[in-house]
Amino acid sequence: MSDSSESASMHPIATPRKGAVARSVAAVDTLAERRLGPNLVTRDAQLSATSPDLDPFLMVSLYAMRGATFPPHPHAGFMVATYILPESEIGFVNQDSIGTRNRIAPGALHVTVAGRGVLHEEQPEVEGPLAQGFQIWIDLPEAQRERPPEALHLAAEQVPRLNLSGADVRVVLGSVAGVASPLALPTAVSLLDMTMPPQTRCELALPASDHAIVFMLGGTLDAGGLRAQAGQLLRTRADGDLLALAAGPEGARLIVFAGTPLPQPRLMHGPFVASHRQQLMRFAADHAAGRFGTLQPFGRAPAGRP
Repeated sequence: MSDSSESASMHPIATPRKGAVARSVAAVDTLAERRLGPNLVTRDAQLSATSPDLDPFLMVSLYAMRGATFPPHPHAGFMVATYILPESEIGFVNQDSIGTRNRIAPGALHVTVAGRGVLHEEQPEVEGPLAQGFQIWIDLPEAQRERPPEALHLAAEQVPRLNLSGADVRVVLGSVAGVASPLALPTAVSLLDMTMPPQTRCELALPASDHAIVFMLGGTLDAGGLRAQAGQLLRTRADGDLLALAAGPEGARLIVFAGTPLPQPRLMHGPFVASHRQQLMRFAADHAAGRFGTLQPFGRAPAGRP
């Protein structure tokens, strides 16, 4: 497990206090499938003027991938996290221009802190079997946009888990009821991978001002008087300090993403996120001049793990 040398923030989720106020649900969105070439299908949620409740997440993308899709590409000004679902048939191979080359196994998390700029590539470790997981774009605090790039990794066996009112919870990022992930990021976020048996209820306490969304993978879930199912995103309002979840008769398979919003200027253009136009232009110029480094592409059909 790697840890960041820059300041890191832990996002705490506690057990509910007496008198906690349940947060309401703003909407249940059905996320359309997008096909990007022959090997990749995604369901995406993106931060926008009409969906500000994702902040500090810029994008949360559920993917199903059977082969190489993207060549080496740049990132700057934010973090790119890859979480491979434990049930995925295979993992990813990953590399970047600061010397990282590793496998992201099912159940593991890898974070590329792009900072002032890095080249990056990842793809399924073999062609054919299905790799399933999330790519998550997370904003950096404005003061850290141009920090040195860094790679952080959390192996599947390092992810702590607990039973919370019958729910099996993998604490990938953040902390729940005193159980903390060993990996803290520069931005305070939580990623909870949860499996809830049929008809169970689970309550999570978090700061009322924080944002929280629930990405449904299977079964059904009731929250705030609304029901969500696989392929849907449940968006909560920042109006209470209690997230109350109830699994339906089939149980529920879900991921909770939560975090402290970053009230800061933000310009997003392709693979760059900047605080102002001059910074955005500098990222583009540095990339064009080769200052993000170099990266030899993986073979198009990798034979195994690095």
